[in-house]
Parts: sequence; structure tokens; C-alpha cells
Amino acid sequence: MSQLLRGCLLLLAVHAALAQNMRRLGKFEEVFAWKQMTYNINDNLLLSDRFSGDNLADSRVKRQSDGLVFNEEANWQQLSFLESSLPSSQNSWSSLPSANKPRPFSQTRTTTTRRPNTDEAGRFFIQYNNVPMGMERVGNRLFISLPRRRYGIPTTLNYIDLDQNVNTRSPALNPYPDILQGRNLTSVYRTRADECGRLWMVDTGLLELPVNPIQIQPPAIVVFDLNTDSQIFRYQFKSTDIPAANTPTGLASITVDVIGGDCSNTFAYVPDLTTFGIIVFSLRDNDSWRLSHNFFSFNPTAGALNIAGHRFQWSDGIFSITLREPEANGCRTAYFHALVSTQEFAVNTCLLRNRTASSDSNYWQMYSLVGDRGSNSQSTMHGYHQGSQVIFFADIGRDAVSCWKTTTNLDTAHVAILAQDKQRMSYPSDLHVTGDEVWVIANTLPRFGYSRLDTNEYNFYIYRGRVNDLIAGTVCDSSNYMTFG
Repeated sequence: MSQLLRGCLLLLAVHAALAQNMRRLGKFEEVFAWKQMTYNINDNLLLSDRFSGDNLADSRVKRQSDGLVFNEEANWQQLSFLESSLPSSQNSWSSLPSANKPRPFSQTRTTTTRRPNTDEAGRFFIQYNNVPMGMERVGNRLFISLPRRRYGIPTTLNYIDLDQNVNTRSPALNPYPDILQGRNLTSVYRTRADECGRLWMVDTGLLELPVNPIQIQPPAIVVFDLNTDSQIFRYQFKSTDIPAANTPTGLASITVDVIGGDCSNTFAYVPDLTTFGIIVFSLRDNDSWRLSHNFFSFNPTAGALNIAGHRFQWSDGIFSITLREPEANGCRTAYFHALVSTQEFAVNTCLLRNRTASSDSNYWQMYSLVGDRGSNSQSTMHGYHQGSQVIFFADIGRDAVSCWKTTTNLDTAHVAILAQDKQRMSYPSDLHVTGDEVWVIANTLPRFGYSRLDTNEYNFYIYRGRVNDLIAGTVCDSSNYMTFG
């Protein structure tokens, strides 16, 4: 091998090492990053804005997904025709195998709704408006949700095949489960999978435009079977669950609790950050109820935020719920917090699962203040890792991810910052612990909302890190660490 060739190979190796190092943040590894989002619809890349009024003849060669851009009634007929060509098991809940249906099941509250008009007067894809909010890894798929807070979002729930995108930094999103079924969903913020192979979410049903929001369909819990990629059911919330017209804007996350490994006995806890409550859903009873408490509200002293160079005030209440491992009686400790707060609270899930609990005279004393995470520690999502007994926080107030070991007091001395960056970790909007990994997505949301994103630079990042690596040498570390899954 010549000296020149050796030198070239050495330079390439150094360049690769530097590039890999630049894609790390603390002990987190950057998995993906995007300047703007793109889509892969039926093996056709959607790379730029698409309007139904565009000259399709001129662009058909470049973008064969034109057939998926619809105009009101004519396009509704086209979509219906495409649906009719599918096997009935793909487009009808009633035809799903009985094993996939929740039992016992009542049709009274679960409805099959007409496909909502999410084509938004022909504005099928406006690339700038596509801001990813939620993210969750399940097996070899990474689910990414983009709530419809502007026009031009093709599908609110999407996925990336991790096996097929190992060396791709900015992969296109695939509609989940496909473009036809995916457009039954109006707006999803975040998903959570359970141990029974089901993917849970809240469809707010709201086209959340800043000036004139449109309630396209009622807000509901939607669940997919991940083995068949079919919707199992849609549970429409009761009127008593939704106390105000703006309540759907606050249904931004969901936590799933399978009792004793019995998939039919599952509860879902849905925080309402806008009108400050928790909606509890029982799968076995096919019913829901709403709980209230002062701890669900925001802390006015924590409302002043400074993120991505913008100063503003928010008033978001309860935002995230994470669960400890079950106790002998099947109950868990549920940790929760408001987004506009630096405090953490706790309640026993047996209280949440009791629909008459709020009538107890001691109800208000059954919630507890756990502690305070410290200045500027306002957090979106958090997740509990069973093996280490550590909770990880997505801290929007300090552009960081932090941790706290739940066997210690919650105070500034027992909270460690694991990764921090004003650009690359600006507004971590979702955090999820899966197995022994922590996954985080950051999306620079305040810059999108209050000024403009620079589409020439990377704006959206997804990271992962192994729990034992992240907490090693910090106050969250423990010699009693074990691994799960």
C-alpha cells in the first residue's frame, strides 16, 4: 500500500471519528437529525410543499405521491376507492379477529367515525409546518408524532424502520400504519406502547390552528395492535371528561398501566394540562372518569421561561405521569408534574383507579409533594427506569436531560444534569425509557412559535443513551443496578 493511500485512509478515518463525535451530546448518541421533515408515502418521497392546486402534470415524474393529494369531494371519492381495494380487516374495526378486540366490550362508547377532512383545503404538505413532538422506540420501529398545529401535515403518526436506516441521518417518515389508515387520526402528540403489543395514544381530534382551531372529530383514546398494525378501538371521551372547549389542546400525553400482566385489565392515565385534571380510562369497564386536584395546576412562580433566545410565560399544568414498579397489591406510585413547575408530586394508582375516590373526605390528602428539582428545571416528559430506580427528566427550562434516584430526597443535591445544549437539546419535547435505554427528541419549539426556524441548520434531534452509561459517576448511580429487557 502506497504512503499516499495510507495517508488518505488515515484522513478518512479521522474525519469519520470526528463526525461521530460531533453526533454525541454528553453520553447520548444522536440517532437522527433533520433540518426539515420529509415523508415516504408508498415508496414515493415527499420532499417539498404539495398543494392540490399545483400543476400535477409538470411534477408527476418527480413526485409520484401526487395521487395522494386530495381536493374535497372528488378526492374523498378517490380515497374511498383506494380504501375499498383493501382487505376488510384493514379498514373496518368490526372485521378484526375477535382475539384483537378488548373484552368485555361495549359498542356504546366506541365509535367508528367518518374519515375526517384533514386535507385542509388542498394543503397536503407544507414542509415548514411539520414539527415532530413525540417519539417512542418499539422494537425496530421508531414512532414519531406530529400534532396538527398548522396546516400541511400529511399524517400525524409516523414511523421509521431502524433496521433500514442505520446509516441515515435524516430519514423520511412513513405514515403509520399507512397513508389511508393514518389519515383517520387528526392530531396525536405522543404515544406509549404496553407489554401487550399495543400502541396507545390520544387523538385530540383538533386541527389546532393558532387563530381558528377546528374540532374535526371528538377527542378519543386510540389503540393499535402492533402485531397486525390495525386499529383495535377508538374510545371517545365522555362530556364529563372534557369540561371546556379548549380541553383537547391539553391532552398531550398518555400513560398505560397493565394490571398484573392481564392485558384486558388495563388503565390509561391522560393528563389534561389545559384545564388541570387527569382522565382515567378502564379498558375492562370501557369507561372513563375525571379527577381534579390543586397539584395538577401550574406554579405561577415558574411561568417565566427563556428558551431558544425567547422570553415568554406559559401556564401549562399537569403534563407527564410515570409509574414505579407495582407493589404486592398491584398498585404503583405515580409521579407527576406540571410543565410550568419545578416540583414533583406523587399519588398511588389505586386511588386513580377508584372512580369514587374524590368523594372521600381524605381525598385531597392522598396526594403528596415529593420535592423540588431546582431552578429552571421545568420539564415536559419524564420516565422511570425500574432496574436503577431512576427517573429521567426532559428539562425545557435548561435545555437538558437530568436524572434523580427515587430512593433519595428530591432536591438540587440529588439531581444530575446528563446532557445540556442550547441548540441541540433546545426544548426536549419527549423522553421515553424503553428497556435499558433512554430516548429523547428535541424540536426547538419556542423558536418555531415565536420567530422562525433556520431551515439551513438542523432543528430536530433524536438521541438515545444506555441507562448505566448515563448515570455512571453521578448522584443517580447505584451499586444495586440491575438490567431489565
